[in-house]
Amino acid sequence: MTRTLTVIAHIATPSITVLDRVARANGWAIDLVHPHRGEPLPEQPEAVVVLGGPQSAYDAQAHPYLTTEIEYIARCHRAGIPMLAICLGSQLLAEALGGSAVPGESGLECGFIDVTRIGGETPLPLPGRYFSFHSDRAEPPSAAQLLATSDRYLQSWQVGTSVAIQFHPELDATGINELLDIEGPKLARYGVDVDAIRAAADEPGSSDPGERLLNAWFATDPA
Repeated sequence: MTRTLTVIAHIATPSITVLDRVARANGWAIDLVHPHRGEPLPEQPEAVVVLGGPQSAYDAQAHPYLTTEIEYIARCHRAGIPMLAICLGSQLLAEALGGSAVPGESGLECGFIDVTRIGGETPLPLPGRYFSFHSDRAEPPSAAQLLATSDRYLQSWQVGTSVAIQFHPELDATGINELLDIEGPKLARYGVDVDAIRAAADEPGSSDPGERLLNAWFATDPA
């Protein structure tokens, strides 16, 4: 029987090609929910993925729906519902569990980064090269296991059945290029080599680490 994965979006049409492909291969259908549009979140989700977005988790005053999301994430965590929180999602998870989201002291991290393990116990194959795009970061709660880092920011941590990752395993080359189409002029002003990122995204196998990671998460039988 097909199970339903609740995916919380923060923009109208998020690119989740890799996540969608892996979910279907593992017997899950995606229910994409947009709280920013006032769409209700399911009362009893089987598993939850919280996506990234342009908002800041600490700016709920500007985005009141984030308060609702943080409360929902906390409730799902208390119920032991498996959760994967990506980028902004990881920062919302930190806020929900007693940590915080803050501006990153090392500034913008955009492009392909090398992620390495630093401790904790996890079946997820976290080491790899992934696309990252953020300037905020999570300050995890004290109960968190710190799992992986880049040379600039913490990239993964976990509390119970809730896993946080700062990078983007859900994006393929098309999704990355679409994001760069939107953000490219701004990134160029920051001195980011957008063409180099596009070239890296277009390399064969660039999304393979993300696909392996997501397959491993589903293999833990989150429901």
